[in-house]
Amino acid sequence: MVDIPKDGGTKSTRTQSTDSRRPLRRHRPREETRALLLAAATNLAIERTRPESAKLHNPLADIRISDVLIEVNRRNPDEKKLTTGAFYQIWQDQAAFQRELMSHVMDEIATPGAGQIQALAFELVADGEPPEEIFRQISEADFRWTSASPELFLALGLGALAPIDMVRDAQAAANERYVSATDHLLTILLRYARRRLKSDRTMEDLIWAIEALSVGYLLRSRTHPDIPKRTDDKGWSVLASAYLGLVNAFSEPIPDDADDPGKPS
Repeated sequence: MVDIPKDGGTKSTRTQSTDSRRPLRRHRPREETRALLLAAATNLAIERTRPESAKLHNPLADIRISDVLIEVNRRNPDEKKLTTGAFYQIWQDQAAFQRELMSHVMDEIATPGAGQIQALAFELVADGEPPEEIFRQISEADFRWTSASPELFLALGLGALAPIDMVRDAQAAANERYVSATDHLLTILLRYARRRLKSDRTMEDLIWAIEALSVGYLLRSRTHPDIPKRTDDKGWSVLASAYLGLVNAFSEPIPDDADDPGKPS
Protein backbone atom coordinates (compact mmCIF):
# COMPACT_ATOMS: atom_id res chain seq x y z
CA MET A 1 0.00 0.00 0.00
CA VAL A 2 1.32 3.45 -0.87
CA ASP A 3 0.34 7.04 -0.33
CA ILE A 4 0.25 9.32 -3.33
CA PRO A 5 1.53 12.80 -2.43
CA LYS A 6 0.28 15.88 -4.24
CA ASP A 7 3.46 16.11 -6.31
CA GLY A 8 2.80 12.71 -7.87
CA GLY A 9 5.61 10.89 -6.07
CA THR A 10 5.15 7.79 -3.98
CA LYS A 11 6.13 7.11 -0.37
CA SER A 12 5.89 3.83 1.53
CA THR A 13 3.68 4.00 4.59
CA ARG A 14 5.89 1.33 6.21
CA THR A 15 8.96 3.56 5.92
CA GLN A 16 7.05 6.52 7.27
CA SER A 17 5.89 4.54 10.29
CA THR A 18 9.38 3.25 11.08
CA ASP A 19 10.92 6.74 10.86
CA SER A 20 8.30 8.17 13.20
CA ARG A 21 9.34 5.71 15.90
CA ARG A 22 13.05 6.45 15.61
CA PRO A 23 14.22 8.10 18.89
CA LEU A 24 15.38 11.68 18.75
CA ARG A 25 18.97 12.07 19.96
CA ARG A 26 19.98 15.22 21.79
CA HIS A 27 22.77 17.37 20.35
CA ARG A 28 25.39 18.00 23.02
CA PRO A 29 26.76 21.51 23.54
CA ARG A 30 30.48 21.88 22.88
CA GLU A 31 31.45 22.34 26.54
CA GLU A 32 29.43 19.29 27.60
CA THR A 33 31.25 17.25 24.97
CA ARG A 34 34.59 18.58 26.21
CA ALA A 35 33.73 17.65 29.82
CA LEU A 36 32.59 14.15 28.81
CA LEU A 37 35.78 13.45 26.87
CA LEU A 38 38.06 14.73 29.62
CA ALA A 39 36.23 12.76 32.32
CA ALA A 40 36.34 9.57 30.26
CA ALA A 41 40.05 10.04 29.51
CA THR A 42 40.76 10.58 33.21
CA ASN A 43 38.96 7.36 34.08
CA LEU A 44 40.95 5.46 31.45
CA ALA A 45 44.23 6.89 32.76
CA ILE A 46 43.31 5.91 36.33
CA GLU A 47 42.52 2.34 35.26
CA ARG A 48 45.80 2.04 33.39
CA THR A 49 47.89 3.29 36.31
CA ARG A 50 46.49 0.89 38.90
CA PRO A 51 49.21 -1.33 40.45
CA GLU A 52 48.22 -4.39 38.42
CA SER A 53 48.42 -2.57 35.08
CA ALA A 54 50.87 0.30 35.60
CA LYS A 55 53.91 0.67 33.33
CA LEU A 56 56.95 2.91 33.55
CA HIS A 57 55.96 5.63 31.09
CA ASN A 58 53.79 8.70 30.77
CA PRO A 59 50.28 7.23 31.22
CA LEU A 60 48.70 9.97 29.10
CA ALA A 61 50.67 8.91 26.04
CA ASP A 62 48.52 5.79 25.71
CA ILE A 63 45.19 7.60 26.02
CA ARG A 64 44.06 7.70 22.41
CA ILE A 65 40.97 9.59 21.33
CA SER A 66 39.50 6.41 19.83
CA ASP A 67 39.61 4.81 23.30
CA VAL A 68 38.02 7.87 24.87
CA LEU A 69 35.19 7.93 22.34
CA ILE A 70 34.46 4.25 22.98
CA GLU A 71 34.38 4.94 26.73
CA VAL A 72 32.03 7.93 26.40
CA ASN A 73 29.65 6.09 24.08
CA ARG A 74 29.67 3.03 26.32
CA ARG A 75 28.72 5.12 29.35
CA ASN A 76 26.00 7.01 27.46
CA PRO A 77 24.29 4.42 25.25
CA ASP A 78 21.08 6.45 24.85
CA GLU A 79 22.83 9.62 23.72
CA LYS A 80 24.00 10.59 20.25
CA LYS A 81 27.25 8.77 19.50
CA LEU A 82 30.37 10.93 19.59
CA THR A 83 32.78 10.66 16.68
CA THR A 84 36.27 11.92 15.92
CA GLY A 85 34.61 14.93 14.30
CA ALA A 86 33.41 16.12 17.72
CA PHE A 87 36.95 15.72 19.05
CA TYR A 88 38.60 17.78 16.31
CA GLN A 89 36.08 20.58 16.77
CA ILE A 90 37.59 21.07 20.24
CA TRP A 91 41.26 20.07 19.95
CA GLN A 92 43.43 20.40 16.87
CA ASP A 93 45.39 17.22 17.59
CA GLN A 94 46.18 14.50 20.13
CA ALA A 95 48.97 16.53 21.74
CA ALA A 96 46.64 19.47 22.47
CA PHE A 97 44.15 17.06 24.00
CA GLN A 98 46.80 15.50 26.24
CA ARG A 99 47.94 18.92 27.47
CA GLU A 100 44.40 19.88 28.46
CA LEU A 101 43.83 16.47 30.00
CA MET A 102 46.91 16.99 32.16
CA SER A 103 45.57 20.36 33.33
CA HIS A 104 42.16 18.81 33.97
CA VAL A 105 43.65 16.12 36.20
CA MET A 106 45.72 18.66 38.14
CA ASP A 107 42.69 20.92 38.62
CA GLU A 108 40.68 17.97 39.95
CA ILE A 109 43.14 17.47 42.82
CA ALA A 110 44.17 21.09 43.40
CA THR A 111 42.29 21.38 46.71
CA PRO A 112 41.10 17.86 47.57
CA GLY A 113 38.72 17.99 50.52
CA ALA A 114 39.50 21.66 51.17
CA GLY A 115 35.90 22.50 52.01
CA GLN A 116 35.56 19.59 54.44
CA ILE A 117 38.90 20.34 56.10
CA GLN A 118 38.00 23.99 56.62
CA ALA A 119 34.58 23.08 58.02
CA LEU A 120 36.18 20.59 60.43
CA ALA A 121 38.80 23.11 61.56
CA PHE A 122 36.22 25.85 62.19
CA GLU A 123 34.02 23.43 64.11
CA LEU A 124 36.95 22.47 66.34
CA VAL A 125 37.85 26.13 66.90
CA ALA A 126 34.23 26.90 67.84
CA ASP A 127 34.34 24.01 70.34
CA GLY A 128 37.47 25.50 71.92
CA GLU A 129 39.68 22.48 71.20
CA PRO A 130 43.42 22.94 71.89
CA PRO A 131 45.43 23.99 68.81
CA GLU A 132 47.49 20.78 68.87
CA GLU A 133 44.33 18.68 68.75
CA ILE A 134 43.03 20.71 65.81
CA PHE A 135 46.24 20.19 63.85
CA ARG A 136 46.08 16.47 64.67
CA GLN A 137 42.51 16.05 63.46
CA ILE A 138 42.82 18.07 60.26
CA SER A 139 46.06 16.33 59.26
CA GLU A 140 44.55 12.88 59.69
CA ALA A 141 41.23 13.84 58.05
CA ASP A 142 43.03 15.36 55.07
CA PHE A 143 45.11 12.20 54.67
CA ARG A 144 42.01 9.98 54.74
CA TRP A 145 40.20 12.03 52.10
CA THR A 146 43.14 12.46 49.75
CA SER A 147 44.25 8.83 49.99
CA ALA A 148 40.76 7.80 48.80
CA SER A 149 41.14 9.87 45.61
CA PRO A 150 42.33 7.87 42.56
CA GLU A 151 42.77 11.19 40.71
CA LEU A 152 45.41 12.20 43.23
CA PHE A 153 47.52 9.10 42.66
CA LEU A 154 47.15 9.62 38.91
CA ALA A 155 48.39 13.21 39.29
CA LEU A 156 51.38 12.04 41.35
CA GLY A 157 52.26 9.53 38.64
CA LEU A 158 51.96 12.14 35.93
CA GLY A 159 54.13 14.55 37.90
CA ALA A 160 56.86 11.93 38.09
CA LEU A 161 56.67 10.55 34.55
CA ALA A 162 55.32 13.20 32.18
CA PRO A 163 57.58 15.81 30.51
CA ILE A 164 58.62 18.51 33.01
CA ASP A 165 57.40 21.49 30.98
CA MET A 166 54.03 19.84 30.47
CA VAL A 167 53.67 19.18 34.20
CA ARG A 168 54.78 22.70 35.15
CA ASP A 169 52.26 24.33 32.83
CA ALA A 170 49.44 22.03 33.92
CA GLN A 171 50.09 22.64 37.62
CA ALA A 172 50.37 26.43 37.46
CA ALA A 173 46.71 27.30 38.12
CA ALA A 174 46.18 24.31 40.42
CA ASN A 175 49.16 25.29 42.58
CA GLU A 176 47.83 28.83 42.98
CA ARG A 177 44.47 27.51 44.16
CA TYR A 178 46.12 25.07 46.55
CA VAL A 179 48.41 27.67 48.10
CA SER A 180 45.58 30.20 48.41
CA ALA A 181 43.21 27.78 50.15
CA THR A 182 45.87 26.37 52.47
CA ASP A 183 47.30 29.81 53.28
CA HIS A 184 43.86 31.00 54.40
CA LEU A 185 43.31 28.04 56.72
CA LEU A 186 46.80 27.94 58.24
CA THR A 187 46.80 31.70 58.86
CA ILE A 188 43.63 31.37 60.91
CA LEU A 189 44.88 28.33 62.83
CA LEU A 190 48.26 29.88 63.62
CA ARG A 191 46.51 32.96 64.96
CA TYR A 192 44.23 30.74 67.06
CA ALA A 193 47.30 28.91 68.39
CA ARG A 194 48.95 32.26 69.15
CA ARG A 195 51.83 31.48 66.81
CA ARG A 196 53.38 33.32 63.87
CA LEU A 197 55.77 32.36 61.10
CA LYS A 198 59.44 32.75 61.89
CA SER A 199 61.00 35.82 60.30
CA ASP A 200 63.04 33.76 57.84
CA ARG A 201 60.12 31.54 56.76
CA THR A 202 57.12 32.19 54.53
CA MET A 203 53.69 30.61 54.40
CA GLU A 204 54.63 28.97 51.09
CA ASP A 205 57.61 27.34 52.82
CA LEU A 206 55.26 25.77 55.37
CA ILE A 207 52.61 24.80 52.80
CA TRP A 208 55.04 22.98 50.50
CA ALA A 209 56.70 21.25 53.45
CA ILE A 210 53.30 19.93 54.54
CA GLU A 211 52.52 18.92 50.96
CA ALA A 212 55.82 17.03 50.70
CA LEU A 213 55.06 15.24 53.96
CA SER A 214 51.56 14.26 52.83
CA VAL A 215 52.67 13.08 49.38
CA GLY A 216 55.48 11.02 50.89
CA TYR A 217 53.13 9.23 53.27
CA LEU A 218 50.51 8.79 50.55
CA LEU A 219 53.00 7.03 48.30
CA ARG A 220 54.28 4.91 51.19
CA SER A 221 50.73 3.97 52.15
CA ARG A 222 50.23 2.22 48.79
CA THR A 223 52.60 -0.57 49.86
CA HIS A 224 52.71 -0.10 53.64
CA PRO A 225 49.38 1.45 54.72
CA ASP A 226 50.16 0.96 58.40
CA ILE A 227 53.23 3.24 58.47
CA PRO A 228 51.51 6.67 58.58
CA LYS A 229 48.86 5.30 60.97
CA ARG A 230 51.19 4.03 63.70
CA THR A 231 50.34 5.71 66.99
CA ASP A 232 52.21 6.63 70.16
CA ASP A 233 50.96 6.05 73.70
CA LYS A 234 48.81 9.21 73.43
CA GLY A 235 47.06 8.03 70.27
CA TRP A 236 48.88 10.38 67.90
CA SER A 237 49.63 8.92 64.49
CA VAL A 238 53.07 9.26 62.94
CA LEU A 239 51.55 11.51 60.29
CA ALA A 240 49.93 13.86 62.81
CA SER A 241 53.11 14.10 64.89
CA ALA A 242 55.16 14.98 61.81
CA TYR A 243 52.54 17.53 60.70
CA LEU A 244 52.58 19.30 64.07
CA GLY A 245 56.37 19.13 64.08
CA LEU A 246 56.47 21.05 60.80
CA VAL A 247 54.05 23.69 62.09
CA ASN A 248 56.18 24.21 65.21
CA ALA A 249 59.45 24.20 63.24
CA PHE A 250 58.29 26.92 60.84
CA SER A 251 56.53 29.10 63.43
CA GLU A 252 57.10 30.54 66.89
CA PRO A 253 54.90 31.65 69.81
CA ILE A 254 53.59 35.20 69.68
CA PRO A 255 55.09 37.17 72.59
CA ASP A 256 52.69 38.18 75.35
CA ASP A 257 53.35 41.86 74.72
CA ALA A 258 52.04 41.47 71.15
CA ASP A 259 48.43 40.83 72.19
CA ASP A 260 47.12 43.80 70.27
CA PRO A 261 49.18 44.64 67.18
CA GLY A 262 47.44 47.99 66.96
CA LYS A 263 48.19 48.99 70.52
CA PRO A 264 50.61 51.97 70.78
CA SER A 265 54.04 51.07 72.12
